[in-house]
Amino acid sequence: MRRFFLEEINESAKKAEVTGEEFIHLKKVLRLGPGDDIAIFNGKGLELTGRIESIGQRSAVISIEGRSGKAVESALDLVLLQGLLKGDRPEFIVQKATELGLTGICFYTTPRTVPRVDGEGAGKKLLRWKKAAIEAAKQCGRTTLPRITLASGLKEAVQGSTAELKLLLWEKEGATSLGERLEGRSPHSAALLVGPEGGLSEDEATLAEGAGFLKAGMGPRILRAETAAVAAAAIVQYAFGGLS
Repeated sequence: MRRFFLEEINESAKKAEVTGEEFIHLKKVLRLGPGDDIAIFNGKGLELTGRIESIGQRSAVISIEGRSGKAVESALDLVLLQGLLKGDRPEFIVQKATELGLTGICFYTTPRTVPRVDGEGAGKKLLRWKKAAIEAAKQCGRTTLPRITLASGLKEAVQGSTAELKLLLWEKEGATSLGERLEGRSPHSAALLVGPEGGLSEDEATLAEGAGFLKAGMGPRILRAETAAVAAAAIVQYAFGGLS
């Protein structure tokens, strides 16, 4: 069943109206019409099933038939703290983090961060990242979108974390392996801290450790930031039931 994002729906709705980009996708890309069954979700945990009642020039009216009871969210509250990367790599990370069931993604900047973000630019990036999360959620079946934020710096990102288990992915020598860090634990919440291109400095790692983060190694090979983020998220989700 095709799925569409409609942020303003509520559980008591009898009808819904699909407009904007979602309507264009419904009508012109998928070529759906009256009588076709679809699902709509609001990104906050609610998904309703319904049938297209009518299609106009700018909107489609949906007759709501019921609520979807399928449970797809992970029991683990897993948040990624990711140094801001250049190009379209943040969108890639948002997409994969959404598919893997993460509940939050916080991008942050450091002196080594290549992209620089001002007030207007930050708003545009957040909208673009939200769109990437919506598309990923539509594909993977999630009904809840991850919270996506942009911290002013590493200090704000790490001090804002309240996770039970906090892990700093560390590519230099001396870090306990990620597997060992996970062994014997069963947290309800976790945070993964990944640096930008070039990684985090020793001083930045010390700042993170002061906020409760534990260094965790990912093996002998140096991974790109986006590779490390996705791989570690998958490992943590597998360890604590999010991929079982």
